[in-house]
Amino acid sequence: MPPKLRGPLPRSLSRLTETGGGGGGGLFYCPSCATWRRTLSTATTGRSTTSRREHPSDSHHRRPASGLATSSAINVSGTVPARFRELYEALDRVRETAAEQVSLSRLQLAQRGLESEEPVIRVAVLGLNDAAATRKLVRLLLADPLTPREEWEDLLDSYDAESSRGLLIRYGEHSEAIPNSLVPTITVPSNLLKKGNIEILVTSLGAGSIPPGGSVTPDTFLVPTVTIRASHSGRHNVVRYPVHRSIVCGRGVDGLLSYSGLISRSNLKKDTDSVHGAIDLGVKDEVKGADRVSFVDIDLADEALAKFRESVQNAMVYERGWTGSGVQPLIDWLSAVRKDEKLAPALETLIGSLLDAAEEGVQAKEAQKLREQEAQTVSDEVRESLDRSVSVWAERAHTELRDSLGEAFASKRWRGLAWWKLFWRVDDVGMVTSEILEKSYLCQAEKEVIWTGGRLKQAGLLKEPEDQPDVIVPPPTEENSETAVELAAPADEQPQWPTRITSSRDELRNTTVPSLQALAQGLVLFSFSTTTLTSALSALMYVSSTTGLYEAGTVAAVGLTYSLWRQQTKWESARKFWETEVREEGRTALKDTEELLRALIRDGGRRIEDVTETEARAAIERARKALEDVK
Repeated sequence: MPPKLRGPLPRSLSRLTETGGGGGGGLFYCPSCATWRRTLSTATTGRSTTSRREHPSDSHHRRPASGLATSSAINVSGTVPARFRELYEALDRVRETAAEQVSLSRLQLAQRGLESEEPVIRVAVLGLNDAAATRKLVRLLLADPLTPREEWEDLLDSYDAESSRGLLIRYGEHSEAIPNSLVPTITVPSNLLKKGNIEILVTSLGAGSIPPGGSVTPDTFLVPTVTIRASHSGRHNVVRYPVHRSIVCGRGVDGLLSYSGLISRSNLKKDTDSVHGAIDLGVKDEVKGADRVSFVDIDLADEALAKFRESVQNAMVYERGWTGSGVQPLIDWLSAVRKDEKLAPALETLIGSLLDAAEEGVQAKEAQKLREQEAQTVSDEVRESLDRSVSVWAERAHTELRDSLGEAFASKRWRGLAWWKLFWRVDDVGMVTSEILEKSYLCQAEKEVIWTGGRLKQAGLLKEPEDQPDVIVPPPTEENSETAVELAAPADEQPQWPTRITSSRDELRNTTVPSLQALAQGLVLFSFSTTTLTSALSALMYVSSTTGLYEAGTVAAVGLTYSLWRQQTKWESARKFWETEVREEGRTALKDTEELLRALIRDGGRRIEDVTETEARAAIERARKALEDVK
């Protein structure tokens, strides 16, 4: 006789799945308080008004313009054992720093498993193309051959759930339906559920959860969805029910092809051992499957179980049929146990998979940021073209510096400043030298720099004026009036090209030209004064009648000769030094300008930002270390 049930199981289960029809309201599940509530209807409008409290996380899963509202089947709470606390907190930190890169529902399932020394292992049995075969397989996995057929087995075989509905099976001393549950739930006195601390979700792998093309994510198998009727208005809640492991059940060749297509498109990685296929295909060979798929014969296993229940004398028939059906390897796969003081294998695999997915997501996010930065920068082809133009400009500029200054220093006006002409052209030194700097000092090169700067700005290698920091202008005084006027110039009037050539010309004009002018005037003054003094001394000696005319004239001649020699030596040396200084200053200005242009081409227009997700990587590394410590 079947064990006595505490209540009519089919009737209790039907009350859980029914919804309010034309009555006063319907049932909906409140994720915040984890209970079922009834909607209230307003008689005046004829439209139902739902009063509920929503969990904060539900807002992330709601579809406003749709008839569906999603929620998660996990609400993390409870006390965490001491040896799991560090790992629990590390996963919580991963959730905060890498929420977009990790499946939050699976992460909550992992944290829920760490709240107990004996975590509940959730297993989903997903039907591919035959719901009846899926339910029958679950019954065979849980049935006890030493007891007669129980009422829950009949219920499971006849359960006419919709394609998107589900049934949750938990362990219980008695078979009964559990009210106020998220999905229709029954308890079954199964040794498999008890020893492995397992609960099984029976649902279908609906077409809506499988993308038509591309890769299949682990969530397709490990985060199944079940739909629950929320009210008589037709609104539904789509509940994501994360699990640790999944069995995908198919029937016949069509089921095998569907499962093979899904697995070939999947990218499970560490979740490979968490997904197993069970294909109802009458394979008579001794090889009943592989690591990721098992071939079972559900009818043969059902017949063997029925024979043994008829009489224990059919034990040999049961053994041959049960072994040949291929169901026992599935039971062994489900009942994998952990070692003492170690983390449950299913929970360890789940956490490792989550951390790998989070790390891959962080890497993908960093790569995306890097691509965005590269897309906003100037292409390498444009930079190479500009770099070649700078090389051509530098060659022409050095040639211009050599030729134009050579012509200027060989011109008549510069030769007119010979040492012996200084007596009547000393005032022309400043004018002639300034004219050389103005007309022969890299004039064409400066114009080409302005044109090159325009090309750089057009390519986006120069900063816009508004990007420059504001300059605080001090109040003008007598001492800094000119400086204040220069600083007060608007940003758009500041040159947007290298001005090293202009600044070097101004520096030569302001420093060397006055010095050269002063030197010329000093030499002429010294020559006149020396000649005058020696002539006066010579006349005095002649008048005093102490020396003759020739002796007195010798003193004047010595003074004149010395002053002219000194003027010639110093002035010619100063002219050569100034020519050399102008040439060297020009070369330095060209070199600095070229280096600046190449630096702008190389580094200009680049968004230099650190794309590394430091906090997320640190949180993932901490979680990995904590996982290694509890293994």
